[in-house]
Formats: sequence, structure tokens, C-alpha cells
Amino acid sequence: MINEVRKSWIPPGPSPTGTPSGAPEAVGVEASWERHRAEAAKVDARDVKPFSHNASVVLHNVRTGVTAVLAERAWFEQQPDAPRVDFGRVAAAETAAEALVFTAGRAGSVGRASPTLHKKIVRSRALLRTLQRGAEALVEGGVLDVASLPRVEGRGPLATAQACVSFASLFRGSHGKTRGVTAVKPALVREAAELGSELLREVKPRGVGTRGARTEAERLAADDRDRMAVVVVRLYDYVERVAAWRWGRSCEAVVPLMASRALPRGEGAVAEELDDATDEDEADDGEADEEGAIDADAGADEEPAQPAATKDEPADDDAEDAPAVSATSKPKKAAARKPAPAKKPPAKKGAR
Repeated sequence: MINEVRKSWIPPGPSPTGTPSGAPEAVGVEASWERHRAEAAKVDARDVKPFSHNASVVLHNVRTGVTAVLAERAWFEQQPDAPRVDFGRVAAAETAAEALVFTAGRAGSVGRASPTLHKKIVRSRALLRTLQRGAEALVEGGVLDVASLPRVEGRGPLATAQACVSFASLFRGSHGKTRGVTAVKPALVREAAELGSELLREVKPRGVGTRGARTEAERLAADDRDRMAVVVVRLYDYVERVAAWRWGRSCEAVVPLMASRALPRGEGAVAEELDDATDEDEADDGEADEEGAIDADAGADEEPAQPAATKDEPADDDAEDAPAVSATSKPKKAAARKPAPAKKPPAKKGAR
């Protein structure tokens, strides 16, 4: 990406040119990390807090804000009383956000669930779907009461495990009524109960009994991510100050807050994004397969149903993890009906 303010870090050739050692050069978001690595290392440890926003959301908000401010360069240069803006510093906020995406992805990859645990989670979700559909068919057929169906709260591993146990208990307890009228076999019910119980024992909620067991690689990756988040916050704070000079109190409508996200309402609204939890191993609210799984990209299971605006800090949650929230359309008011005109009484006979 090349613009008037900063040169692209991507080599001009069709493919990366080799370094003197023969290794290919870093490009894209990794090159942005190499550019800001030293700056992140200088961040005071007392300023570092766990980053748990959605790094991709942060990147796109920062890009929007930086683009808007850079487009006003001519305006700033023409204003005699305008501050002297360091546009190179403004542009650096975008590359810093790209570096954050790289470090967040790397930190999230070192703490994923083991292949064995992942297979159990995938299988448990398949079993739960089968049990749910079978139970719903029994309700439609009048065999079971809808009030007897267990509630499934969440899509994370622990929520899935608990739901498997609950539905297995339902089928076991109503075996006399459902025998011969359901396609759900006793073997599937037993497997769901056993697998759900295993996951309840093996999957730990986020932050429980895993912090001290993190490997050195996990700690270093998380530290890089958290330090890079501080750099992004500081650079984007400068962008917001420049925007406040240009647009005043309405600047937030042009330059979004770093972690802002607009969420649609209604059952038919599509709230899912490319980075949202669509994979089988995504964690639910407060759940994680292992420490190090970033909420920024895993907490999409429990996004609030209403638009939320949160002023972003260098730490704490995708809650993914913001004032740049689009207003939802209001329903049109029904047109007021005019009262029907009163009927005139019939004229009396003999009246002149």
C-alpha cells in the first residue's frame, strides 16, 4: 500500500527480493511487526496489560481513522492557526495496527487445543445437533413437552459439553416414551453423555489453573501482542487528537474509536464476520481450550445483541473485543387516521 505520506514496506518487484543471507524478506503485516518491534520492546512493563480486543476490528477502525485524517492534510496546511501535524506519525498508526494483527495471531496459535481435545469438541457438537433435532421432532409429534427440552446457553466447548449431558439425560429418562418413535439410538445417547462428561473434566474456563503452566513461547508471544497494543493505542490517540482539532466534537463520526463495532439487531440480521467464531474449536464466553487463545478473535460467540460503544484501552476485552455505531432504523409511525365526519341529522318534515 503506497500513498503520499509513507512509502510501502512491500518490495516494488513482483516477488520479495532476498536478503543478503538468502532468506526472504518479511512482507505485509509481518513486515509491519518488524518495523515496530523495537518500539514495542521499549514499552514500560508497568504500562502493559493483557490485550483481548479483536485485533482485526482494531486494524480496520485505525485504517478508517488514519485515512480520514491524511485526506485533510491540505486543509491543515491552509489553516494559519492549525497545529503542526506529524502526518508520518499518523500513518504509523496503521502499520502498528497491522503489527498488532500479526502478533495477536501468533499469540493465539500457540495455545490452541490439542488435536485429541479438538476432535472431541467437534464430535460433541455433531452429537448435540443430532440429539437436538431428535428431541425437537419428538416435541412436534407430541411425545415430549417443549418445556422438558434443556436450554443450550453458548456455543463454546463447556456449553456444548453441558448440553450433551443434559440431552442425554432427557433421552435416558424418557426412554419408555421415545422407544420405537425416535431415530436417536441409545448408543448415541450414551456416547453424548460420556463425551460431554469428559469435556467437562478436561476443558478449563479461561484463566483457571493454566496461567502458571504456560510455556515460554506462549508467554513471549502474549507479551509481544500486549506491548504492541500499547504502541497502537498511543499512536491512535494522536490520530484522535488531530481529528478533534479538525472536526471538533463530531470527530467520532469520522474517526471511529479503536475497538468500536456496529452490531445489527433482529433475528434476520447477519452479525457474523469473517473473523467471528465459525470454526468448531472456538471458545464461548469465559471459556478457552487453553490459556493464550485470544478473545479478540474467539469471543464472537457472545457478542451483545445491541450496538455497543466502548472507549478502548490497551487492555481488556473483545468486549471483541465504540461510538462509531450506526444508528438502527426506527420503524415508521403509522399514519394517523382522520375521524369520520359526523352525519347530519335528517331534516324535520315541514321545516322551512
